[in-house]
Amino acid sequence: MPADRDMNIFDTASVWAERLMADGALDAAAEAELEAWLQADPQHQAALNACLELEGMIDAAHGSDWADDLIAATEAELAADEAPGRPAWIVPAVIGMAAMLALAIALPVWTGMLGGDRATDIDGAVQVAALETYSTARGDRQEIALPDGSVMTLNTGSRVMTAFAADERRVVLEAGEALFEVSHDPSRPFIVEAGGHEVRAVGTAFNVYSRDDGRTVVTVVEGLVQTRVESGPASAALLRAGDQVELVPGEPAPEPARVDVVAATAWRQGRLVFDGRRLSEVVSEFRRYNDLDIAFADGQLGELQISGSFDPSDSEAFLAALSATESLRIERTGDGIRIHASEGNIQP
Repeated sequence: MPADRDMNIFDTASVWAERLMADGALDAAAEAELEAWLQADPQHQAALNACLELEGMIDAAHGSDWADDLIAATEAELAADEAPGRPAWIVPAVIGMAAMLALAIALPVWTGMLGGDRATDIDGAVQVAALETYSTARGDRQEIALPDGSVMTLNTGSRVMTAFAADERRVVLEAGEALFEVSHDPSRPFIVEAGGHEVRAVGTAFNVYSRDDGRTVVTVVEGLVQTRVESGPASAALLRAGDQVELVPGEPAPEPARVDVVAATAWRQGRLVFDGRRLSEVVSEFRRYNDLDIAFADGQLGELQISGSFDPSDSEAFLAALSATESLRIERTGDGIRIHASEGNIQP
C-alpha cells in the first residue's frame, strides 16, 4: 500500500479516534458517516482500533507532568533531527506516533506509580450522580425504562447499579446479563462497566453478559460500541453490529466474531438458541435459570455438540430433547440427574 494512502487512513482514523474518546457518542449523521468509512476498506477498522488504543493511553496520562515531559522530550528530539528534503507529512506524523509509542512503553510503570487515581475519579463521579440499583431473581427477566429514555432489559440472576450524572450515564453490571437500547445523547456518554472493561455506546443497542468465570461477552445488536480496558495499559477497540467479543479482565479485546444477534439475544423472548454448542456449556446456561443438578457419567459427554431452541424455564422439555437424540440416556437419582451414553462410546 502506498505510504501516502497509509497516512491518509491513519489521519482519518486518528480524527475519528479523538472524537470518539472525547465525545463518547455521535449524532446519527456522524454515526452513518463513520459506518460508511469503516465499510469502505477492512484496513479502516484496524487503523481506527490502533488509534483508539493510543488515544486511550494519552487519555489515561492526561494531566500528568511526567507524561507531558516525556512527550515534549520525544517531540523535541525528533524535530531537531529533521532531514532537509524530507516530505512535509512525515515529521509531524512520526513525532506524534513516536511520542505516543514512548508513552505506551512507559505507561505500565507510570500506571503503577499513580495507583488508584482513576478509580477515585470514577468514585467522585458516582458521588454526584443519581444512583439506582436493579436486580432479577433466578428465572426472571425485567425491562426497565431508564431516566434518559434508554431501555435496559435484565436477564436471569442479574444485578446492576446505574449512576446518571450531568456529563455521563454509567452502569455497573455486577452480575448476570443485560441488553441496553441506548437513547442518543452525544453530550452524555453511556458506559457499562463489566469484568474489568468499559463498554461505551456510540449510539446503539448491545448485550453484555458477565459470566461466572470472570469473562465478559459483548454482542452488538445495532450501531457501534467501543470497548476499553479499565485498568492496566489503556486499550480500546470499536465493534459494529453483528460483532461479538469475549473479554478477559486486564486484556485488550480480541478480534470480534460475527454472530447471529437474534439468536444471541433470544433470551429476551424466553428462548435459548444454540448452534453447535458443547453440551457442558448448554447445561451451564440452563443452570442460570433453574436449580438443575446435572452431572455427566463420562466427562467426554460434555463435549458433544448441541443445536436447538429451548425454553430455559422448562428443564423437562430440555431433558426429553436430550433423550430423543438416541445417543444419551437420562438417569434420575436421589442426588439429581446423570447423563449417560445410551450405548457404546460417544465421540465428541
